[in-house]
Amino acid sequence: MLRSALFVLVVLVTSGPVLAHDENGLDPHNATRGIRLELSESPRVTAGGTYRLRVTGVSRGNMFNLWTQDFGAPFRMVASNLSVDEFGNVVSSRPAKPEPFTVRPGPYPQGAAWSVALVSADRAVRAFAAVIPRPIISHNGSCMVQLELVSYRGDRFVATGSGFPPGNEVTVESRSAGRVTEKRRTVSSEGRLPLEVIAHEAIGPDDNARYVVKCKSCAVAIEYRWGAGALARRSP
Repeated sequence: MLRSALFVLVVLVTSGPVLAHDENGLDPHNATRGIRLELSESPRVTAGGTYRLRVTGVSRGNMFNLWTQDFGAPFRMVASNLSVDEFGNVVSSRPAKPEPFTVRPGPYPQGAAWSVALVSADRAVRAFAAVIPRPIISHNGSCMVQLELVSYRGDRFVATGSGFPPGNEVTVESRSAGRVTEKRRTVSSEGRLPLEVIAHEAIGPDDNARYVVKCKSCAVAIEYRWGAGALARRSP
């Protein structure tokens, strides 16, 4: 399985399931304008699924708290007394020499987004980012398809794709519980597939599914589980 370590995912307004009620009032839709927070995975010589944070657009000297949002849960504070160095790296101010601060989600459902909020001590500055620690993704040449889990019951996914020949027609085939649906879609001028929401209904014990996108130059297939199987947590 290809990992999300190959890119940095920056999310200013998240898509996906409706956020769980957050008693602390943290909402990516209320992020401070002009502030950008990035999550980048640390090199694989360290523990897998460990991320560093970098922020732009904030003044040095501010102190921050870090909040994380597990899939299906509200934000919770996991660190305090953080600051930003001259390169924009979020660092811990507790050691004598500030060091880049790292954070990890731990075991996580495949395809689910994990969100992070960097909030100033006075709550005047709020920056948000998200990453998918265990992506459901497949490539064939330049063509890429990815599924994001967007239901706390494990029965809905959002399918996206990129790298397809612009303007071409593709065939999208979805298989689940013995049912097969086939659709035709047109690739955008940027090579992206139209966003599609995949919804599953329980009609038997089989929770295996397959999603395939085919065109003249490539075919990309993803096999995945839905329902309770989709919510199983494993380490990245």
